Amino acid sequence: MTMVKRFVAAALFTGAAFAANADTAWMVLPRYSKSGRTMLQCCRNTPKPRRLMLRLEKPEKDGKYRYLSIGQKDGFRFGGINECGVAAIYTGGGPMLDKNPPKSPQNFTGRRAVTEILRNCAGAAEAEALLRAAAGKKLIEGALIIFVIDRNHAWVIECSPDNFVSWELPHAFCVYSNLWKLPGMDGSSTGTVERTLKNCQREWAVRETLRRRLDANKTISFADSFAASRLNTSDLNGEEYAKARSKTGARKFDTAPHNSHSLDSYLIEVDPEFGELSCIFVAYGPARHTVYLPVPFGAADALPEELFGEEWLNSAFARMKAAKPDDPVDPAIIGFETKLLAGFHKAREEARWSLRHDKIDEARKILRECLKKQAAETFEFLKALPPPKRAEKPAAAEKPAAAEKPAAGK
Repeated sequence: MTMVKRFVAAALFTGAAFAANADTAWMVLPRYSKSGRTMLQCCRNTPKPRRLMLRLEKPEKDGKYRYLSIGQKDGFRFGGINECGVAAIYTGGGPMLDKNPPKSPQNFTGRRAVTEILRNCAGAAEAEALLRAAAGKKLIEGALIIFVIDRNHAWVIECSPDNFVSWELPHAFCVYSNLWKLPGMDGSSTGTVERTLKNCQREWAVRETLRRRLDANKTISFADSFAASRLNTSDLNGEEYAKARSKTGARKFDTAPHNSHSLDSYLIEVDPEFGELSCIFVAYGPARHTVYLPVPFGAADALPEELFGEEWLNSAFARMKAAKPDDPVDPAIIGFETKLLAGFHKAREEARWSLRHDKIDEARKILRECLKKQAAETFEFLKALPPPKRAEKPAAAEKPAAAEKPAAGK
C-alpha cells in the first residue's frame, strides 16, 4: 500500500481526521546564511502550553561536554548546543506502525537522543553515528526526527523502532514539519490526509519565504528566518503569497508556522571560531508577539532572572489573544529586535577579540553583561508594549419606533 493510500485508508477507517499541532524546523548551511554561520530554527506548537526553560548542563561522569539545553520546566529537553558547537533539536515524526522496545532507561527517546548528542559529540557526523549505533541495538523508542548541525555541516536523522535513515544536507536549506521524507521511513506511516496537508502547508510557507530571500539576496539572514517563524494563515492567504500558491494548485491555507497553538521559537547559530560565541536566539512565547533574545553560550552560566518568571511568557500570550488574525506584526517589536541584535553583534565581536588573545574570563564577562542588560531591556519593553486593540464593533442602528395601532372603532 502506498503512503497516500494508507493516509486515505486511515482517514476513512477512523471516520474523522485529527488536527495536528506540529513543530516546524529548518536548517541553513553557512555558505547560504548572511552571517556565514550554520543556523537551525524551530517553532513549537502544542495544545498544552508549557514554560520554556534554558539550563547550562555540566557533563556527568559518563559525559564529555557542557551544553546549553532548551527544555521545559518539568525537565523535558528537546534541543540545545554544546561547547564544541554541536546543536541538535528533536521533533516528532509521523505516527508509526512500529512497536516500541520494552521500556528501559537505555532506550533513545527524543529527549535522550538530544541529551546524548550534546553531552558526547564534537561533530554532527559523530551524532549520526551515535544514533545509528542505538538503532542497531534496537534502542530507538518513538518516532524521531533529529536535526544536528556543527560549524560546517547539517544532518537530518529519521528513525523509529524498526527503521533508521540519515541524510547530510547537500544544498542551501531544508524544512520539516513532522513529516517523514527519507526512503524507507514512509512505508509504515499511519498519518491521516488532514495531518499531512497541514504539515505540508507549514513546510511550503517556510520554504517559499526562505527561497524568495535567497533568490533576492543570495543569502538568508536572521530577519528572514525570524519572519518565516511569524507567518500566519492570514499572511499566506493574502496577496503576497497567493500568486505563488496558485502555481501549485493549492487551496487556501488553514494553518501556518504561527497559529493559535504556537508556544515558542528559537534559532541556534553555531560560531565557526569559538564555542563560547555560539548563540541561541530565544522567543519566549508566540514568535509573532514577542522578541528574539540572543543568549550566547559564553553567558549561559549567568542567565538573567527575567528568563525564569512567568510575566514575559504571559504578556506574549496576552498579545496573541488580543490580536486579530490579519493584524501585522507590531513594527515596534521588529524595530526593538533589530537594535537588540546590533548591540549583541557588537558585544560578540568585542568578546571575540578577547578570546583571540586568550582572555577567556574577559570575553565571558562581556557576554554576561550584554545578556543581562538586553534581557532587562527586553523585559521592560514587552511589559510596556500595549496589546493590540481590537476594532470596536459598530453600534447597532436603532430600530424605528413602531407606529401606534389605531384604537378600536377609529
